[in-house]
Amino acid sequence: MALGWRKDYLRYRSYFLNIVNIYKQRQDLKSFLELILTLVTISFFALFALKPTLLTIIELLKEIETKEETVDKMNTKIQNLQQAQTLYIQEGARIKLLETAIPDNPAPDLFVRQVEGLATSYPVNLLGITIGEITLLGDEKEKRSKDELQPLPEESKGITFSISIAGSYQGVVNFLSALEDMRRPVKIDALNIISPQLEETQNLVLVVTGRTPYLKENSNTEEK
Repeated sequence: MALGWRKDYLRYRSYFLNIVNIYKQRQDLKSFLELILTLVTISFFALFALKPTLLTIIELLKEIETKEETVDKMNTKIQNLQQAQTLYIQEGARIKLLETAIPDNPAPDLFVRQVEGLATSYPVNLLGITIGEITLLGDEKEKRSKDELQPLPEESKGITFSISIAGSYQGVVNFLSALEDMRRPVKIDALNIISPQLEETQNLVLVVTGRTPYLKENSNTEEK
C-alpha cells in the first residue's frame, strides 16, 4: 500500500510540474489563466456583494409599482369626488327642496304653516289642525297602534295629523287635491265628510286623518 501511494504521488507530481513549466513558458496560457481566475474571483465576490443590493432594488421596484397603483386609485377617487361636488352644487336647489319635503325631524310647525297656506289659497275655512304625539328630542319610543296602517316607504317615521275644514264641495275637493300634491308628502289614512243639517247651509265639513313622513336616526345610531 505504501509503495502504491508513493507511486501515484510521484506521477501526479510530475504532471503538476509539467503544467507549471508549460504555464511559465507560454505567456498566452499564463494570461488566459489569470483572466479566467480574475473573472471567477470577480463573479464570486459580485454574487455575494451585489445580491443584497439586487434584492433591495427588486423590493424598491415592487414598492414603487404598488405606490403608483395607489396614486392612480387616489386620483380616480379625487376625480369622482370633484364630479360629485360639482353635481351637488348643480343640484343644490333641488336638494334644499328635498330637505324641505322630507325633513330630518318632525318639524310640525312647518307642516302646519303649509296647511294654513293651502287653506288661504282655496275658498275653505280651516277649522283646526291636530298633531299626534311626537318626540322632538331624544330617542323615540315605538308606538303600536291598534289600527293596521300601511307602513310609510323606506321605513321612514311619520307624524299623525287631523285636519278639519269647511267649505263648498268644489272647494273641499280642490283643497284635498292640493293637500295630496303638497311639497311635503302626506299619506291619507281616512276621510270623513260631515253634511250640514241646515238646508240653507251648503258647506261641507271634511276631516282628513293621515301621516306625513320624516327621517330621523336614534341618538344611539348617530353616536356610532
